Amino acid sequence: MKIFVALFSTVLSLMAIEPLVSPQWLNEHQNDAQIRIVEVSDGDTYQLEHIGNAVHTAIGSWRFDNGTFLSIRPVEEIEREISRLGIDEKIDVVLYAPINNPKDLLKASYIYWALHYHGVKNVALLDGGMGGWKSAHLPLSNDNVMIKPTVFKAVLDKTKIADMNYVKNHLGKLPMIDARPSDMYLGVTPTPTVKRNGHIKGGMSYSWNYSVDKEYLLKSKNMLESVFKEGYKLDKNKEVLVYCTGGLETSFNYFVLNGVLGYQHVRLYDASMKEWGNRDDTPMIQYRYELFQK
Repeated sequence: MKIFVALFSTVLSLMAIEPLVSPQWLNEHQNDAQIRIVEVSDGDTYQLEHIGNAVHTAIGSWRFDNGTFLSIRPVEEIEREISRLGIDEKIDVVLYAPINNPKDLLKASYIYWALHYHGVKNVALLDGGMGGWKSAHLPLSNDNVMIKPTVFKAVLDKTKIADMNYVKNHLGKLPMIDARPSDMYLGVTPTPTVKRNGHIKGGMSYSWNYSVDKEYLLKSKNMLESVFKEGYKLDKNKEVLVYCTGGLETSFNYFVLNGVLGYQHVRLYDASMKEWGNRDDTPMIQYRYELFQK
């Protein structure tokens, strides 16, 4: 019997965390040694109050201005941040943000993608972020959290990222989804910081916020399954590329497709329109919606 219990516990420890966790689930598991809770915020928010046992990171530790646009930091800098947070490939990570504006949620989903890209596979977002936690009337803390750093070495998953040349070489060959609002996708409203209006030739429009309600709770998985399978005709066994203005918005589409729905071959174009739309030699379309037809 003891052997069975030990084996059962081992199996449970090897199971990947669900990509979306509820406040109630996290409250029950926040003291688990296997769980690392990470708040993504700027300023003094974390010092005032945070979920118990949560450590803190800011998006600036993951992205930098490369002189043309914001992009993922060099791998050695990401390794240092992951190590500082006490994360390794065996830890289950739960990310959350105090969501005062939509971009706060997107910063958390960007780090979700960045962890996947650097080889940390068991990552989740807290449904509704800090607002969901508070709505459930769960306790908060302002204690300093002491953790033991790890020595993390990244194993980059190059299938999670795309650069401009990759996109150019795959135009018309795979479905691409634009996470910006539809008016910016169409080009009837300019996208700030982007010179040319419209979208990548062949790209389809699905604004990231269609997947959440006004409280930033994820909409039903069944509905999302139908949207992408029936509406967008995506195949879970084939590759899809996601992009937006500059990497943040599209990271939530990455989370929904790869994490929640199980599309394993999702590439994120990190530079997105801040690179593509500021050049004169990249194919773009304006004023019409497109569907992928290979």
